[in-house]
Amino acid sequence: MAVDPSEVRPLSGAERLALVDVLRGVAILGVLLAYTLWSLGSPPSATWSRTDVVIDTLGSYLVDTKFISIFAFLFGVGTAQQWRRGESDPRRRTSVHVRRMLFLLAAGVLHATLIRNGDILAPYAILGLILLTARRVSNRQLLVAIVVLALLPYALQTAYHAFGWKVADRPAGGSDSAAWTHYWIDNFDWVRYWALTNPQFQWPRILAVMLAGVLADRTRFMPRIAADRQLALRLLAVALPLAVVAKSCSMLLVSRWTDPHAALARGIVMNQLYYIAAWSLAAVYVALFALICQRPAWPARLSWLRVVGRMAFTNYLLQGLLVVPICLAFGLFDTITPTRGLLFALGVMAIQIPFSTWWLGRFEYGPIEWLWRRVTYGSAFAKRATQLSIG
Repeated sequence: MAVDPSEVRPLSGAERLALVDVLRGVAILGVLLAYTLWSLGSPPSATWSRTDVVIDTLGSYLVDTKFISIFAFLFGVGTAQQWRRGESDPRRRTSVHVRRMLFLLAAGVLHATLIRNGDILAPYAILGLILLTARRVSNRQLLVAIVVLALLPYALQTAYHAFGWKVADRPAGGSDSAAWTHYWIDNFDWVRYWALTNPQFQWPRILAVMLAGVLADRTRFMPRIAADRQLALRLLAVALPLAVVAKSCSMLLVSRWTDPHAALARGIVMNQLYYIAAWSLAAVYVALFALICQRPAWPARLSWLRVVGRMAFTNYLLQGLLVVPICLAFGLFDTITPTRGLLFALGVMAIQIPFSTWWLGRFEYGPIEWLWRRVTYGSAFAKRATQLSIG
């Protein structure tokens, strides 16, 4: 069956880029690892073993912020792809986008309040609605917006310092009770805290990365890097030294820049070096997997990552649905050392990877992905899915 590339519709299986699915799988498993390492509560670091210290250090270098950045970048890429497929019907394109984001927002609010206070779905939905303003913006204006948004948190930080404003207080330690009611009360306190702070200090950076994804789609960066070995090597040659230099500078400055009168400036510089290193290393991962996927046999060998990536929405929700009840049942909150966190993540992966493989061996979409598309595109989605399977 012929497919109109400008039609408002979900991406068909034949149009999926293996590299994007692999990267989305890498990102969602990396998000899981960050979750189990740092979001479940840990005993004091003085009680850690040497293995704990090594895992935590490697995690801070290789995991922290890197995979969530890839995820946000791919969100921007995917959103821009949706816009391109709706060029023949701009009004429907907008309504489809709004429905997609409203479903994501509803899922995120439920997920944040009931399961996982560090939810990314609701923020992505809100920022996704803001992304609509980028549809008619030139590439040059997009670049300016990316830079401004990346620097905006520092302007806000400076204003807080200059006017003596106070950031919302972090919630106290969680309850030791294993009851869901206590967990929900504590969870709501954290949701409120993130809602008061993240829009100011985290969302601008996330939106900047999403806009970078929009710009990448406009320039067809992902199909190009998936096929062009030299482009992947050039990205690697730029991003890897930048990541190493930024991380090295931050490590040197943390011990040598101790002037108490320059605390604000020191904090801003250190924070920016951190993000330069994190975003650069995320780009390194993109380049490395692009090179791997260019080898003829490797897309098939990485099919386990591709299926996880194709079910990223389902798998993200499933992470919290697996982790939180186990922690409550066995009283594991605030006892997760880095070693336990790594083992916990591997255990969840051992469930998610076979489940994703089994499910997509029987269905075209993951369960939440199917529901998302059904809400977004209406009955036409089910009809088209049937036609494509017959055609």
